[in-house]
Amino acid sequence: MKKTVSVLLSICLIVGFVCANASAYFAAMPANAAASEKRVYATDIMPMGGEIHETVTERIDYTYREESGYYENPYRVPAYFASGLNNSCAITAGGAVIGHFDRLYEELIPNHTGMMFMGKYVYGAQDDAVDAMHRELYTRMGTEAGGTSVEGYVNGMKSYVSSKNRTASVTKAYGSSLNMSACMDALESGKLLTLFINGFAIVSFGRLEEHDGYDEIANIKVVGRHTVTAYGYRIIRYYDSENRLIREDSYLHVHTGFTSAGLGYIRLSAYTVVEDAYIIDIT
Repeated sequence: MKKTVSVLLSICLIVGFVCANASAYFAAMPANAAASEKRVYATDIMPMGGEIHETVTERIDYTYREESGYYENPYRVPAYFASGLNNSCAITAGGAVIGHFDRLYEELIPNHTGMMFMGKYVYGAQDDAVDAMHRELYTRMGTEAGGTSVEGYVNGMKSYVSSKNRTASVTKAYGSSLNMSACMDALESGKLLTLFINGFAIVSFGRLEEHDGYDEIANIKVVGRHTVTAYGYRIIRYYDSENRLIREDSYLHVHTGFTSAGLGYIRLSAYTVVEDAYIIDIT
């Protein structure tokens, strides 16, 4: 009888220890991490977010190729970064949108302006006003240690723009997959596109190299959830000797969100998983 009681007491002590530690573990977890249904995007910007990444060089052989679609907004987006803010990829993506439209509505970034140089518009350098804009976005988006949610991004962008007496039109461009046709039309009309991705490939400008009979692509593969803003697209089709389409690759011109990459491509057709996307316009 004493042995049975001793065994039961031991079991109770073990169960109590496990439960206590489990409670402490979940209490220590960020609320966003505990609520798995609420995705947050939290890649840092310096220099590759501390995420696992590798460069994979790929060769595509073909008889001939064609650029079946191409558009790049002539103003691109400013290469601003949410410096000094943790888990701030969504803030950087939103800041690129705000900075892009600030050339039309200077009240979006108070006390900050761009300039015309040799007939072209040049974004103003990142200054205290730009940093203040990023900090305000960080607050309005409800960004925490775990990152920024999609809902937080959308609401924060609308709130920020409204506070400057302008209107942000934010239209969902993702159902079961990215609505590429709608995105292309929107980009061509001068709107921007923010994507929420989970694992992705950056291709720096100049690292998509065309050779005689083959292309060579240097893919910087990154693991983790990230947010980028796009301002253009590029679609390349490859054919064999019998005029058969052997593959089609799609790219978006983006602010990569990384200081070591700046503006470049996100390769949609390989390595990149899109989880959500929104077309954004400011009027």
